[in-house]
Amino acid sequence: MSTECFDVLLAGNYLTTLVAAGVIAQAGKRVCVVNPVPSWGGHFTRLTVDGINFDPGAVSHEFTAFNAEGARDPLSYDSRRRSDVGRFIGLIEEFTRSQLELVRMREPQMVYGGQLLPDLIMSNQFAAVHHPVLAGRVREEQELVARSAESALHPRHKKRSPLFIERSYYEASVTNHGATLHAAVFEPMFYKMSGVSTTQLLALYHRIAWLPLYYPETIRSQFGPTPQRLQDTFFCYPRAGYIGAFGEALVRRMQETGVTIIRDPISSLESQPGKAAIVLKDGRRLESSHVAWSLAHDQLLTAATGGPASPLKRWSATLVFVTIPRRQLTKSFSVLYAPDDRILFYRACNQTDSAGLEEDPVRIVIEVNPDYASAQWLDDEGKVEARVRDDFASLGIVGDPQHVRVVGTKALKNVILLPSRENWTLLEQERDVLLDRYPGVVFTRNVEAFFTDTLNDQIIKGLKLGEQFKAA
Repeated sequence: MSTECFDVLLAGNYLTTLVAAGVIAQAGKRVCVVNPVPSWGGHFTRLTVDGINFDPGAVSHEFTAFNAEGARDPLSYDSRRRSDVGRFIGLIEEFTRSQLELVRMREPQMVYGGQLLPDLIMSNQFAAVHHPVLAGRVREEQELVARSAESALHPRHKKRSPLFIERSYYEASVTNHGATLHAAVFEPMFYKMSGVSTTQLLALYHRIAWLPLYYPETIRSQFGPTPQRLQDTFFCYPRAGYIGAFGEALVRRMQETGVTIIRDPISSLESQPGKAAIVLKDGRRLESSHVAWSLAHDQLLTAATGGPASPLKRWSATLVFVTIPRRQLTKSFSVLYAPDDRILFYRACNQTDSAGLEEDPVRIVIEVNPDYASAQWLDDEGKVEARVRDDFASLGIVGDPQHVRVVGTKALKNVILLPSRENWTLLEQERDVLLDRYPGVVFTRNVEAFFTDTLNDQIIKGLKLGEQFKAA
């Protein structure tokens, strides 16, 4: 059995691995990346369907944060501190733009009452609260919120109060938004995505599910003489027209800096203080005193405990990839959120519009929860595709459903982790087991900290890992 030694050994295809590898190799270290899975970039990859490049859902770069501080030292990033990534937004944007060209996307929209409205879910646009069906009741409930004693679930306490890791988003949302707004927009949005209630979503992790937690004062001000305007949330997208362009740029950087890339299956991970090794299926042994792991941890947990990984709760998604002739697109959009229960999909992303391209036809990826579809007797791909066409026509996006050409679908079974208290507890337990069994190995992804797999978290974690290992 042959053995090869490296200064740094990184396992995985996540952006954290790709960012770190380039940083470390540029410092002159001998780096090896082992990626046994077919793609690069994890969720932020390219899917080629019928020869056309699509995204695995609506994904983009976000460079706005409420706690942006201009922090420059990635070593001070604390993954265990919720939303700490916001302090480094400037650094993250600078690094991202150094790798590829980005364009600013048009603001997302949302569907309510069969209409396309400014987006309340992700973009801080409050036009929806004035919808005739909602306005009176929302205003009345906000006056009740104002007269009640200050709630312990007020968003200003989110970063410090343990209540937000104990209570659900349902409780926090109803407390601050009122029951009407929650039931009209936020609850159906989450249910259409996940198939479960927001009572199972931890309040602290609401943004993982793309849901807001607004100050009640902000909502109340929308009915006064001077409505409060929040900082614009803007999103950017690769000019190349697909999110996988970022990961591909990072892979080219690895190749240019001399990183050794191995695509063979892994048999096991071995670890002892000061040294660790990855053993490949073909018997080769890769050793280093600095090892990071960003692959799924199920295999390692089985080796450590002799049993399977915990049954974490996840939900599924079906991606529907469509093209529309440009001349037949009567309403354009960048990203469209659809809490409206008359519409099957929960989100659609127009990649052509997002990239500012003039290509024809236009490329759109649509996300549907298969369990939600089945509950409406749409239990096969043909029925889902037909409903998507009809939805686009009913919203006035196209004049005729037949103008929507479905080029393919992709079923993603149990891939999206539910941000629940139960999952949080299980992952904390598994983290302790792995750190004890594999001393000296740096774990990223959810083992390191619950829900730090966002695009920005992966970038700052990669920069931090690069600084740690290049100095070692």
